[in-house]
Amino acid sequence: MSGQILGDRYEVERQIGKQTGRWTLLARDLISDEQVVLKLLFLDEQLEADDLKLFEREVEILKSLSHPSIPRYLGYFEHQLPNDKALVLIQTYVEGKSLEQCLQQRRTFTEVETKQLARALLNILMYLHGRQPAILHRDIKPSNILLANRRAYLVDFGSVKTIRGKEETSSFTVVGTYGYMPPEQFSGRVLPASDLFSLGATLITLIAGNHPSSLPHRGTRIDFSQLPNLSPEYADWLAWLTEPNLEHRVKSAQEALQALEQGRPTIPSPVEKPPDTKISLIKDANSLEVLIPALLGHTNLKIDRQQISLSSKRLGFQSNVQAAPRHRISRLEYRKFPEGSFPDNNESQIVIWAGTESYDLGNNLSPPELDWLAYELSTWLKLPIS
Repeated sequence: MSGQILGDRYEVERQIGKQTGRWTLLARDLISDEQVVLKLLFLDEQLEADDLKLFEREVEILKSLSHPSIPRYLGYFEHQLPNDKALVLIQTYVEGKSLEQCLQQRRTFTEVETKQLARALLNILMYLHGRQPAILHRDIKPSNILLANRRAYLVDFGSVKTIRGKEETSSFTVVGTYGYMPPEQFSGRVLPASDLFSLGATLITLIAGNHPSSLPHRGTRIDFSQLPNLSPEYADWLAWLTEPNLEHRVKSAQEALQALEQGRPTIPSPVEKPPDTKISLIKDANSLEVLIPALLGHTNLKIDRQQISLSSKRLGFQSNVQAAPRHRISRLEYRKFPEGSFPDNNESQIVIWAGTESYDLGNNLSPPELDWLAYELSTWLKLPIS
């Protein structure tokens, strides 16, 4: 197709990629004289309904994104073919080398290099997952990460998905790449932690020089224990990202980045309820409720399968009601102060983060009460204390 003009404006220079019913072309904009990427979806008898849905979703989501490490949406048009037609997505061209190309050239990456990549990609995921609704890439792998201009770029949003509220389980097409997909994605379930698994598998691939499908496994877990020159702390962090059990995997890109920089937080040792506390805590497998007495009232924390809520009542009047979807809970923070020092009365010592919202507890509680409450929340939420 070299030299062909599409959309009366874009001169094709070469083919970048080809899949059944899809072409990706490098072209030159005859008006701006800049290179662009054209992604074509052929509307023929072989077109699957899911392919059209994914293509249209990619167009709509790219329109809404503005990030220096994500190709920018430029436009969209229909191109008439002799017998059929094609839908064409136009986006900016990033002139760089994919991590897959680096692997094909027998290049492996050091721990320091993959940590730098991890920081860059986690910041991109924080942007995507922090959107409303959250945007999940669902196909993070070496061929979809480019290195250019001293920057890492995340490309190919053809598998992208948005989620609202509780994660969806079976209402969409299963997409992704074997070896980089977490177990839950095979059954049609996806959430931010799924992208983190794919990122972890990608980083392991760069260090090992082989794709996950070629690496040894212990059950469903990637076994990279024999990789040389890998610090125990970093190996533990990678294992956390690629944990097959969703309940034990890191929950958010923000939490993963913090652990990469400061070390992975640990689950506390068991703490007994202080005998003299007036705090009421009721829990079962589905819900947890904490009632903290306060001057002329109380603070009430409730968490169930659907949401987290925090409210205060003073002199019989309810105020300061907060609520957020349960799935957004990503981090549990316990701010301990040195013995003999005291925080400001308004400074909360236990904070539950749900996205960018903080649910603050622990004002004016004793150290034993704080230790016990932090332990109970950590074990019930299955979140480490940071």
